[in-house]
Parts: sequence; C-alpha cells; structure tokens
Amino acid sequence: MLASWFVYRGVRDALDPQQRAAQAEPVVRPLLDQAGAADLSTADAIRMHGVATAAAAATLALSRTPRTAGVALTGLAAVSAAVYAPFWRLPEGPEREAVRDEFVKNLSLVGGAMLAATAGHSAGHVKRKKARKAKAKARKAASGKESARKESSSRHGASQRKGSAAGKGSSAGRGSSAGKSGAHGAAAPLPGLDISLLREWIARGKQ
Repeated sequence: MLASWFVYRGVRDALDPQQRAAQAEPVVRPLLDQAGAADLSTADAIRMHGVATAAAAATLALSRTPRTAGVALTGLAAVSAAVYAPFWRLPEGPEREAVRDEFVKNLSLVGGAMLAATAGHSAGHVKRKKARKAKAKARKAASGKESARKESSSRHGASQRKGSAAGKGSSAGRGSSAGKSGAHGAAAPLPGLDISLLREWIARGKQ
C-alpha cells in the first residue's frame, strides 16, 4: 500500500514534470547551478526524480531488496518534502497553510519509507526463502551421499578385482610347480633295482 503512492507520484512526475517544475523552480534551480548542472532544466530534474521514485517503489512492492528500496525511497521522499512544499518561503495565509499540509504529508511518507527500510522482507517472503534454503541444503546432502556411495562401490570393485587376480596367479603357480614335480618323478629311475638280476631270477624259476 505504501509503495502504491510512490509509484503513482513517480509516474505522474515522469509524464508531466511541468506541473511540479514551476513549484520546485525556486529551490531546484539554485541547487542545479551550484552543482554545475546549469544546462539541466528543472523539468528534466523532476522527470528523473519521478522515474527513480517509481522504480524504487516498484522494487519495494515486489519485495525485492526491500531495505535498499526503502532507503532509496526515504531519500527521494525527503527531497520531495523539501522541494515541493517549501511553506517557509510563503507569507502567512491560506496558501501557506495548504503547502504546509502538503509538507506534513510528504514528511509522513518519509516516515513510512524509513519504516519499510527497517522492516525488511515480509513474513511470507522470509518463509519462502527459508524453504528454498532447506531444499537446497537437502539436495546438497543427497548429492554428497550419492557421491560417497559411488566412491565406496568403486573402491570395493577395485579391491575384488585385485583379489581375483591374485588368486588366479597363485593357482597358476601351484599348477606349474606340480607339473614340474610330476615330470621329474616319472623320468627318474627306481633306486636299487638291477634289471639283469631280475631276468636271471625269472629264468631259474622257469627251469
């Protein structure tokens, strides 16, 4: 609700700055001359102020960086209060009273902008932000667990492959040793056996 008035005023001043220019000329013109911006007209200054006010108010209404938008609106509203309603420059009378009422209204808007700057985000925005952070944290934790599981599975598979290779190598070594031992035993003659004596003993038995 607060932002709606600033949006309305900003758009109005941006589209029709001449209405405010005549009112702000006594205050704005000397300031522009002192700042070295003599080429800038009062109407252009009013237009830029209106655009900045509408942009800051829209940012506040959308709850995008409300504190920054509130601070910006506080400064812009303070300028409006001082420039558009300088009642102290007017003599006593109905006009002075009307301008003073305008000044008080602008001062109230300054207070509202300051309140918006200190209040920050709405409760709904804070709740949504916390929910997004919780979801992001949960996704990160799940991703970390999945990575750890894959790494553990990879290490286990590598360990199994190494064990299988070691078992095959040991079996092959034992088989080779047994084959060599068998071949050596078959080629060696029986110790203490005389073939000629065996043949003589067989011949005597036949007689």
